[in-house]
Amino acid sequence: MSSIDQVKRKLIETAIPGVESHGGMFDGLKNLFKVGIKVGSEHYKALAAINDLNVLLMAPVVLRNTVIVIDDIERKHDKLGIDEVLGFIDEYSNQHGSRFILVLNDDQLSSEGDQEKLWATFREKVIDQEIRLSTTAYEAFSIAIGIAQSKYAEALKKASIACGLTNIRIVVKIIRVANQILAGRDLEEAIQARVVPSIVLFSAIHYRGLDDGPDFKFALNAGNPDWLEFGRDRNQERTPQEKREDGWRMLMQELGIHGCDEFEKRLVEFLESGLFDVESIEALIDRYVAEKEAMEAREEAQQFLKRVFWDHRVDEDQLVTEAAEFPSRAGLLDPFVATQLDSVLSKMPGGAAIGEAIVQGWLEAFKATNPTTVDDDNPFNNPLHPKIQAEFATITAHAQANATVVDACMDIIENSGWGKLQEVAMRRATAADFEAAIRDMEDLDKLRRFMRRMIEMRLQREMYESHFGTATERFVEACRNIANDAASPRLAGLI
Repeated sequence: MSSIDQVKRKLIETAIPGVESHGGMFDGLKNLFKVGIKVGSEHYKALAAINDLNVLLMAPVVLRNTVIVIDDIERKHDKLGIDEVLGFIDEYSNQHGSRFILVLNDDQLSSEGDQEKLWATFREKVIDQEIRLSTTAYEAFSIAIGIAQSKYAEALKKASIACGLTNIRIVVKIIRVANQILAGRDLEEAIQARVVPSIVLFSAIHYRGLDDGPDFKFALNAGNPDWLEFGRDRNQERTPQEKREDGWRMLMQELGIHGCDEFEKRLVEFLESGLFDVESIEALIDRYVAEKEAMEAREEAQQFLKRVFWDHRVDEDQLVTEAAEFPSRAGLLDPFVATQLDSVLSKMPGGAAIGEAIVQGWLEAFKATNPTTVDDDNPFNNPLHPKIQAEFATITAHAQANATVVDACMDIIENSGWGKLQEVAMRRATAADFEAAIRDMEDLDKLRRFMRRMIEMRLQREMYESHFGTATERFVEACRNIANDAASPRLAGLI
């Protein structure tokens, strides 16, 4: 509503069903206005405007001696000034005996047109009594969970309170998001501790429920800060932005979010688009469930890292003693957590050896799987221990050395994209490599798809040359050689 007249009209429309006490006099007056003006306005357009005027003239009669509740004033139209609203309240309370109850968030009043200053000035003259509702995060969640029940209530409550969420409507939305994503699964505490805090934080960012909170970009990339670097003493004064970012990191650490992976990526995609990729989310949750033991080990490691940073009552000797259990379970950790543990332990007396043992234990468990490729699941460039990086580099180099143009092309077809491995294989391929691949391919369906994709790349070579170099040119040379080979007439005819 953009004017006081519209406010009056809305109040009259709301009040009319309850005016039976006015009896026949009011009904007669109302019918006279409606019938007379309707007939007249059919012949004289100017009279149509009188209809609105008559409705507004009824306002003092309808609203006299009533209690009027006005909610969400902070969401009013920009054209409707707060001074107009308070002027209307003052007039009807003094002249017509109306009483008003205003429900609003005064800290969300627009700053345009000095609305906040006008509210501060006029409310002292117009408002008789103020009751301020200061809802705590605990109270907000207690109310919200009564509106939207969830089997993940405890984990949701813990994360909501940590985020300081006091807007009940937003908390209800977050609970429903969690219910939709987790789909009522029976999840162990370790798995809930992995996914629920992320759901709460990223949903709160999306619904603007945090007081001066981070954006998606910061939350996704700040999941693995260097703990000692973050807590280091600084000689120079921290800038306001740096202080804000420190606060955001502290919040994420309190939530137990020390790293973001594909789950957070899918979560953000869902929140931004509203499109729920059920299969991908279910696959991630299923993976977490299948890796229950690993999830528990990672949760213990995250809790240990949390204590390292927050629990000032624990001395470093005790922390080193607690960390001694991690080397035997290092293979259950991910490489980023193993790196973090080594990083913090290396700075503690007697901790360096344990940190090194954790990294070594992880490497031994990783090598035992005989990996032929490295899953480059590090979209946020989280730090890795040099030994782990070296092992990954060795495996990648070996994979690149053995990659064929057929493998590279089929990966491009199946994944609708490519990585470094495919680029290296395509750039390195010679005409002889392409010719051998075409001649030796036994799977005819694969041959058909391979030829079609390579021809498409050649026709659109401007798009691919920066990635694959002269690969399409070498492909054409191979096709020319086969076409000119009299010893293979059928294959030559196919080409």
